[in-house]
Amino acid sequence: MSLHKELNITEATMEKYSPLNQLSKKYLNQVIKRSQVMTFNAGETLFEKNHELPFTYFLLKGEVKVKKGLLSSETLNADRKESLHPLNKRIPPETSVKATQSGHMLMVDTVFLDRALGWTEAEAEKDALKSPSKGALDRPSKGTDTAVSSQVITEEEPGEFDPEHFDWMASLLSFPLFFNLPPSNMETIFNKFERITVKEGEIVIKDGDEGDYFYLLIEGSAKVLIGGDGGKQFHLSKGSYFGEEALVSDTLRSATVVMNEDGVLARLDKATFQSLLHDPLVQYVSASEYKEQVQSGMKTIALLDIRSLDEFEFAPLPQCLHIPLSELRQRIPQLDKSTTYYLTSEGGQRSEIAAHILCQNSIEVYVIKD
Repeated sequence: MSLHKELNITEATMEKYSPLNQLSKKYLNQVIKRSQVMTFNAGETLFEKNHELPFTYFLLKGEVKVKKGLLSSETLNADRKESLHPLNKRIPPETSVKATQSGHMLMVDTVFLDRALGWTEAEAEKDALKSPSKGALDRPSKGTDTAVSSQVITEEEPGEFDPEHFDWMASLLSFPLFFNLPPSNMETIFNKFERITVKEGEIVIKDGDEGDYFYLLIEGSAKVLIGGDGGKQFHLSKGSYFGEEALVSDTLRSATVVMNEDGVLARLDKATFQSLLHDPLVQYVSASEYKEQVQSGMKTIALLDIRSLDEFEFAPLPQCLHIPLSELRQRIPQLDKSTTYYLTSEGGQRSEIAAHILCQNSIEVYVIKD
């Protein structure tokens, strides 16, 4: 039995925690599946001083003491209201953390959580605009004996969820090339993928040819030949990606890819790959660049935080305008279009969605990105 099941860590128990309570049910399920559980006993040191926090931590049971100095400490108990928020802000690097009661924490992948929040908000924004339902990669059909057949990926009916497609989508977005793909582009780029069936021995791309597609290996396996049959060779398995280098650098193919067995590929054409990978609407600045703009005094600037009210009240930012993303579109008439708005990095990918909304309403906006 997994610790998740044994400790009753389910959607029902986690949906009261912030910001997990903002996730749609399907994304909450996936965030929980990708999380880890830390169990501890009374007296155990959980974090030494100068620690790092690679996850987002939720204290689900037990009690811990956060020691800030010889005479300064704070006790955090899982039954208190403040524990409905991540521990991260309460246990900065200069503290040490020791358990005073046995219990457990949920360790959530911070990057994946940010993306899931962005995907949830992107879907909500799409629904608000009454856009078409999102597309999905359907499972490969069986029984076809055509060497290469293709079809545009069909769309899901509203409300449907394909876990296999979601797992593949999440894996693709963890690939460095797609790491910063704006949430608003996510559905568009996936709707543009084309599925093709391929046969054993079929050459998918050939060394020296012009780059035309980016590929994802959905089913089957393939081998990559560099320098001909006598050169280097390595294998690609389900979930692998290839073909992006020639599209990014606009050069010829530098290797040949041959199918080891019958399989299924998803491909994205060069024009779509290049146009959707970087969204021209979203503009980014670093924290230092933002400070320089503030100090210059050359234009009217406002710092905008679009996190939920719950998140903002738990970890407020000084001198910051707060408008929850869910209310942003309705409150645009109240915004001064002569002001340049800078969206806080605390909003993660949700800030990028807010930037889209503001740009579409002729408001100058930048996203602060660490």
